[in-house]
Amino acid sequence: MRTPFFSQPHRPFFALGVVNGVLFMLLFRAAYTGVFGIDAKLLHAYSMFFLVFTNFFYGFTYTTFPRFCATAPIDSRRYLRVWVLQVMATLSFLATLWLPFAFYATVLFVATSLAYTLRIFLGIYRRASAPRDDPYWIIVAYGMGALANLLFLLAEIPCSHCRTGIFFEYAVSVGLYLYLIFLPTVIAFRMVPLFSRVMKYRKSPWLSWALIGLLLLHVFVGGYAPRWLFGVDLILAGVLGREILRMELPFPNRDPLLWGLHLAIFWLPLGFFLGALSEWAETWFAVPMLRLPLHLLALGFLTTILVAFGARVTLGHGGASLRSGRGSSLLFASTQLVVLARLILSLAAESGVFFLLFDLSIVLWIALFLFWSILYGRILLFGARGSGA
Repeated sequence: MRTPFFSQPHRPFFALGVVNGVLFMLLFRAAYTGVFGIDAKLLHAYSMFFLVFTNFFYGFTYTTFPRFCATAPIDSRRYLRVWVLQVMATLSFLATLWLPFAFYATVLFVATSLAYTLRIFLGIYRRASAPRDDPYWIIVAYGMGALANLLFLLAEIPCSHCRTGIFFEYAVSVGLYLYLIFLPTVIAFRMVPLFSRVMKYRKSPWLSWALIGLLLLHVFVGGYAPRWLFGVDLILAGVLGREILRMELPFPNRDPLLWGLHLAIFWLPLGFFLGALSEWAETWFAVPMLRLPLHLLALGFLTTILVAFGARVTLGHGGASLRSGRGSSLLFASTQLVVLARLILSLAAESGVFFLLFDLSIVLWIALFLFWSILYGRILLFGARGSGA
């Protein structure tokens, strides 16, 4: 596997994430309409968490974690073992469309990839001489991902006396807030100011503790007192908004890669704020919102930050110029169209155009991944030099 494609960790993981992002959204549409017997909610949640977003996380953290710790890069043989495990997880999850018990193999492959990643990162962390606050929280976030993976397994084990639906809800909640949102937030608060050359900013020393505490509270309140969940999210919006204001980011600016990153990080407080409003409407006035708070963060913040980080890492490590043009601007605008489509879908949950809007949101998601591939795919696969997009 000593080819340029496997020579840097972001390449195979990003490529797998892009392919899975398109494939599993198409399969979700098919499962939602009854083409396959698999539970559409399980297919959508598990594939997005562990077969799409996790691959992007691996691609980025296997590149940056050693740098955060001021240690040597990770040997390719080690991260390629994780990549093979993720490929096997993808194939076994595809098999669940016809063989439901194959899901147990998928969980095992993902659990092994997370455990091996934690082993690698813990070894680097213990040897590090540089300040280790951010690496510590990255490890904690991957641990939360491992916990969510276990909860998905418990939700699918047949048990006549178990409330497996509770396991599924906690799997989604822990997986989204304590893993998918927390991990890139830790990285974003370090890298976005650095990329923006905001050198005077220093992250508040209590921020990561406050975030993990509030996100844990979100999970707890969501399970036991959902009517008051909007209050927790309003506090989260305030804490995150205050910290982002302290950055004094140069927004707007002419660099699409930078304003894409800025747009993503602005979605953190905005997503929690709008999510709080939708939770209030849903729990107090029975207005159906179709998990809108979850999707505002997963699309507004998470997808936008991964598109932006993915573009920057692909260009920077592929030997291309970081100067980007109109294509990148359109790409980041496209991410907002995806968010808008999902917002409209929730607001039209009980209308006669629901399935039309549902299909539109899926088409826009797939178009976003294909557009990213057109702009950066050649550099990702072959390391082509040039001006990028």
